[in-house]
Amino acid sequence: MLDSNKTSGDIRNMDIEKTLAAFQNNGFKTLHFKNKDELQNYLKSEYKGSTIGFGGSVTLSELGVYETLEESNIVFSHAVNRSPETFEGAMLSEVYFLSANALTENGEIVNIDGRGNRVSGAIYGVHRKRVVYVCGTNKIEPTLEKALWRAKNIAAPRNAQRLGLKTPCAVRADKCYDCRSPQRICRATAIINRPTSAETLIIIVDGDWGY
Repeated sequence: MLDSNKTSGDIRNMDIEKTLAAFQNNGFKTLHFKNKDELQNYLKSEYKGSTIGFGGSVTLSELGVYETLEESNIVFSHAVNRSPETFEGAMLSEVYFLSANALTENGEIVNIDGRGNRVSGAIYGVHRKRVVYVCGTNKIEPTLEKALWRAKNIAAPRNAQRLGLKTPCAVRADKCYDCRSPQRICRATAIINRPTSAETLIIIVDGDWGY
């Protein structure tokens, strides 16, 4: 784990440090890991005997977060089981894991959702003790405007294509067409700039993870 109080001469690390400091200033907890192994070691040591819910995320899948946490916790992920009980279990979980479509260097989180379970789970949970965002450095944008652009024109089209949806953006996964398709994936946009009902942890992992 990297010490977020230290600076680096590398321009990308400088951006990360600025981002971590901004999130801390906004009341979030932060961690920064060099790679997947460091993240998984942290997860194994920190989370044991908890109920954990998951929002759908390619980032979490690529980093093996579900598989790591299911060893010592009760986990609910609709990527594994789309039953009503799974969605309910995730919403009532003590800890909620998800990623973000974009983070800003000013300490803001942007997510676009189709069903709404992911953004609502990140904002509020009856038994929620902690919300954890896990993001690659590819998710960091300098401004809120660019973060919203990224969520609409990079993350959403690629997710629509991955899910096999018949939306204009899914054909080429190139940009948002602001469509009226019944399968439209952009239905709820959340901008979070302060923790809401629970402690919120931002974990940044070096590298390109997810969309």
